[in-house]
Amino acid sequence: MKNFFAIAVYTLACASAGAQIDRLLEPIKPPATIAKSAESPVPNSKAVVLGDAAATLGAAAFTEELEKELSARLSIRGELKLSLTRPWQPVKLPAADFAVSITELPTSGLSGTFFLRVKVSSGRELVGDWQVPLAAQLWQEVWVATSRLDRGQSLSAALVSVQKVDVLRERNPLISAETDPASLDLVTSVAAGRPLTRRDVVGRPVIRKGQVVEVVAQNGLMAISMKALALENGTTGKQIRLRNLESRREINGEVINENKVHIHF
Repeated sequence: MKNFFAIAVYTLACASAGAQIDRLLEPIKPPATIAKSAESPVPNSKAVVLGDAAATLGAAAFTEELEKELSARLSIRGELKLSLTRPWQPVKLPAADFAVSITELPTSGLSGTFFLRVKVSSGRELVGDWQVPLAAQLWQEVWVATSRLDRGQSLSAALVSVQKVDVLRERNPLISAETDPASLDLVTSVAAGRPLTRRDVVGRPVIRKGQVVEVVAQNGLMAISMKALALENGTTGKQIRLRNLESRREINGEVINENKVHIHF
């Protein structure tokens, strides 16, 4: 009888100890793993091991961070808008704070579509390292013809208006609204409503062919002034050919303003 009682007590003690061990181990769970096939936002992502997620990174917040960093890295003027060209699976974050960094810029520069290599970190953990396909729009203020403009016509602010245009959709660089239209002449005809491109215009000459100008020749502290005939049109800062009215020799000089050219010896 005593032996039976001892065995029963021993059995109950073992069961109680086992239950205590089970209770101690109950909160311990294996960390959740984000599998490539289910949780990765884009193909070829690295698997990430996280605990209980504190937040998730959605497509809107992700692209907003990319817009800020890419604009700063490329010194972009205007409003850059990015969108993902593949479905985005929200990424679980181990902490509420996160950082998005671009590790590889597009090799061919900014265009309508391109890839970026991007890292996302949260807390002290690397959450992911992905190659992300993106579509881009870059909205800038440019000059647009308000009516038909003809070749050879001198531009003015009355002939054009400022509009915001996605410049990445245009084949040729557009004329920024920061450029004074009165400094340009048309070399092609432009239809009403079309943005002006760099192929449509040239800088308006401040000195024209056949004009007599003052030429200042300088060598150190010594300067000589003479008169010369312009043999071609010239805009400010451009080198043009001239003919000395006295010696009849041809010389080259830099256009300073509408009646002065500078020569360095």
